Amino acid sequence: MWTHEAQLQLCGSTNMMYYTKHKTLADTSETSLFTVPTGYVLWVNYIFIANHGGSTNNVSCWWENGAGVDQLYFMDNNSLQSGAKEILGGQADAPIFVLHNGDVVKAQTGSAGDVEIAFTFKLMNEPAAFPNFNGS
Repeated sequence: MWTHEAQLQLCGSTNMMYYTKHKTLADTSETSLFTVPTGYVLWVNYIFIANHGGSTNNVSCWWENGAGVDQLYFMDNNSLQSGAKEILGGQADAPIFVLHNGDVVKAQTGSAGDVEIAFTFKLMNEPAAFPNFNGS
């Protein structure tokens, strides 16, 4: 496990800050929650999804790269009963996912209702070298 100091050294920056982005989904539209700004990387630490509606709803939440290609589903058409919630991460300071500039986080429900989504993340300057691990 990486220490906080090692994470800072890896990124070459102590200029990071926690943010929480929150949205309520009331219809079935594909909704963009946020886009990682140019020149930054984003460490997702916590994802909270709750169904406050009166009936079961299916929820999908994923991220796309800057070219609009799906990369990973955090939740893929998961069924949430009324009053139910899903939580990913939050047990430590370490990130559960790392997104890069241009990546977009999106969500969609299967039916109209009242679904709440919140992401807590650290936003920091992108390292000088892109960490793509393929040598190019």
